Amino acid sequence: MSKKRKEIRQQQRKAWDSEKGRRKKLRHNTAANQAKHRLDWQPLVPNEEGQVADQRIMPRDERDRREAVIEQATAALQATLDEAQWQNMADETPFLLGKVVEVGRGLCRAEVNGEAIVCDVRGTLIAEGTGYTNILAVGDRVLVQPLSGSRGLVEQVLPRRSGLARADAYDVHLKQIIAANVDQLLVVASWLEPKIWLQLIDEYLIGAARNGLKAAVCLNKIDLAKSAADVAAVAEPYHALGIPVFLTSATEGGGIDALRDYLRGRSTVLAGLSGVGKSTLLNAVQPGFQLRTGEVSRLKSREGRHTTTQAIFLPLEMGGSVIDTPGIKDMGLLGLHPDDLISFYPELADVIGYCGFNNCTHAHEPGCAVKDAVDNGRIAQWRYDNYVNLYDMLTEGA
Repeated sequence: MSKKRKEIRQQQRKAWDSEKGRRKKLRHNTAANQAKHRLDWQPLVPNEEGQVADQRIMPRDERDRREAVIEQATAALQATLDEAQWQNMADETPFLLGKVVEVGRGLCRAEVNGEAIVCDVRGTLIAEGTGYTNILAVGDRVLVQPLSGSRGLVEQVLPRRSGLARADAYDVHLKQIIAANVDQLLVVASWLEPKIWLQLIDEYLIGAARNGLKAAVCLNKIDLAKSAADVAAVAEPYHALGIPVFLTSATEGGGIDALRDYLRGRSTVLAGLSGVGKSTLLNAVQPGFQLRTGEVSRLKSREGRHTTTQAIFLPLEMGGSVIDTPGIKDMGLLGLHPDDLISFYPELADVIGYCGFNNCTHAHEPGCAVKDAVDNGRIAQWRYDNYVNLYDMLTEGA
């Protein structure tokens, strides 16, 4: 076991001890034990030693909360990984260090020694048991065995320092990794053509927060707005929460310098619907971007559902990189308990305790502090409406 792996495991143990106080391990017959459990509870998963923590009466959201503590500790340690440390891992093997720049159906394109080559994936690398539905994501560091004909074979996926993931639509206790080793998420929306979708912006921001990523919002095509006051009314609530907002017009060049400074030296995931102007913005930030997608995307899948993110890795000449994603929806809500939604609306959470009823729905009750805050302008009406809509969606899907 390498020194890095030992440090990660030690950090995990400390996180668990601080959460539980002590760890009680029991040996279980997993198959027999799971059959006795409620379907809405997490299955028991043995560790490397074949042991399972005593979680027989642990609800799904509690299991998720505890796992998040361990994941945060692991991420904090892995965040120190840099290119040199990944290279050191590669130097200990006969393989070459690669960076995944595109993931297709059963294959990937990896940058190895400055050249992007198409790679098969070693058959023993499977997602089962990893907690994810897919084994590879754009941004992953991998060990590659060169093959003939400018092809390669991915032999191993190296530890990630961070990532953007969403819950699987069918098995919400599993995740689909969309982008790996990223620093921040930039939500791109257009004012018109297509019309701004404020609720979706909130969903993206919730997804970033659940993944521990910093986030910012870019409102593009502001030249189509009727007035600057309309734009300011949307930007101000985000500013008040400390979320950077960039107002841009890619066609006219407005706001590009500030956006370029935000991207410089960082790995950024772009999220937004098709047509909002992401490609135009990227070309304004760095003229000459060429998106290469054809060869990999046409290959047939060997990994099953939810494995092709179609995300593209693009290096920046000024330092840093962007990972462009193709209008991903359901990034923030899948697997989220309705009662946890309020924590992603801090302006509502700050006043919710002053409501006249403990079980206030914040919709029609007298003495509701949230409704009062909306009426007097402390909370933006559209933010409140988004919260109510999302809460209803989560409740209906629970």
